[in-house]
Amino acid sequence: MSALLLLFSVACVGDPDNNKDSEGPIDSAEPKPTEACGYTPMADLDPAENVVEVEVVASQFAWDPGTGVPLEAGMAFNEVVPGPLLEAKLGDTVIVHYANNTDMDTSLHWHGLRVTPEMDGIQQMMGDPVEPGESFTYEFTVIDSGFYWFHTHMDTATTIEAGLYAPILLHAPDERAPDCDMPVVLDDVLLDEGSLQIAPPDTDMMQLMGRLGNVLMANGRSDRRVSWRRGQTTLLRLVNASNARYWDLFLEGHSLQIVGTDGGFLEEPYTVDHLVMAPGERYMVVVKAEGDPGGEYRLMNRRFQLHEEGGDMIEPDPMGDGENPVMTFVYDRTEVNGTAWVQPTPDVPAWGAAVENLGHHWVLDEDMMGGTVTIDGQAWPDVPMVDVAMGVDTTFEVENKSEMHHPFHIHGNRFQVVDVGGAQVPEGQGWKDTFDIPPRTTVKLVSNLDNPGEWMYHCHILEHADDGMAGMMTVME
Repeated sequence: MSALLLLFSVACVGDPDNNKDSEGPIDSAEPKPTEACGYTPMADLDPAENVVEVEVVASQFAWDPGTGVPLEAGMAFNEVVPGPLLEAKLGDTVIVHYANNTDMDTSLHWHGLRVTPEMDGIQQMMGDPVEPGESFTYEFTVIDSGFYWFHTHMDTATTIEAGLYAPILLHAPDERAPDCDMPVVLDDVLLDEGSLQIAPPDTDMMQLMGRLGNVLMANGRSDRRVSWRRGQTTLLRLVNASNARYWDLFLEGHSLQIVGTDGGFLEEPYTVDHLVMAPGERYMVVVKAEGDPGGEYRLMNRRFQLHEEGGDMIEPDPMGDGENPVMTFVYDRTEVNGTAWVQPTPDVPAWGAAVENLGHHWVLDEDMMGGTVTIDGQAWPDVPMVDVAMGVDTTFEVENKSEMHHPFHIHGNRFQVVDVGGAQVPEGQGWKDTFDIPPRTTVKLVSNLDNPGEWMYHCHILEHADDGMAGMMTVME
């Protein structure tokens, strides 16, 4: 394992006062000292080689997003934001003893993992939610490697905004450790003017548009600074935990080599100068540290327009229309002979195009005047059940009739995106469970649906999911 740090295991410390209003981005305080590049996982309570047993406690917790003012309405897993990293490997049995010490009903969803339906964290399958003061034990076998995350799945727009989310790292057998392996959870939070506290739920317009924050955070802080050495190879494991924000990322002075997506590594990496991530998506990105010793290079975010250009919606973003820093990589004065990146053997889909068997054609829509979002013309719980057969190569179509991007997440099974708006996606793409559906566009997915049961699907703009843009699919044996 690469060098460890307390990135996921130490509560943030308050910084000097900052007092900007919420009509624009809220600046962080003076830069804090740099941290080592790496991660620290949750403590494994079971010494057995193939068992990972951990404790996760959700509680009210006032955490500091980097403004110097703790959030009184904050929540956290194990009193850190993001929650501590859950680490395991292919074939492990994972046991999570979950305690709910918040004042709300909660459940945990293992975003992207092919668990059994009763472990998936949706109330429809697990029965009663985990009430305040109660506990529940989740148990599943790791059948997929890759980078995932877990989060609450009740009142998600409120609880995830408050801080209840954490990363999951599941290793493949032939992975070779880079010089630095660094999970990075991206999030934004909307703070109220003056108080710098989490802003209360706003108007119906926020419910329709999604909640965009005025503080951008990497691993729970707006002032994250990480130490690098010239020559080292870093694997950044990125997840977008935002309520509604699409991130458009670039790293000053460096290119980004995409080596994996939601469900694991790709067959062939590719290089980009910027990366767009929808809410719920993950990417694994290799960066070769080639900056100047003593130099500072910022991971930046560019404005992403959620609505189609020329549409009817005026879309204000509290971060403004420019570019904003997310975190900073600081080179020390030394240079190392870094480890060359070796791409692990992927478990990639065989499809390069849609197959004949059509499982379902979903239609996403929204009524701007009525303030509603729908799937197949209905809102949860009135969306009709989708029934499909297990073990059959199946195409799904997701048609977005609205003028807004929607990140579409399907629980319990994995898919390959093969066509976006009539343009075939290049072969060799990896597994996905969360997909951007652009405005006025149909996206085609293929899967053989090898995990039976009843599974939820929904828009991962959390306000939309809470407002009924969700449904259920039965995969029948």
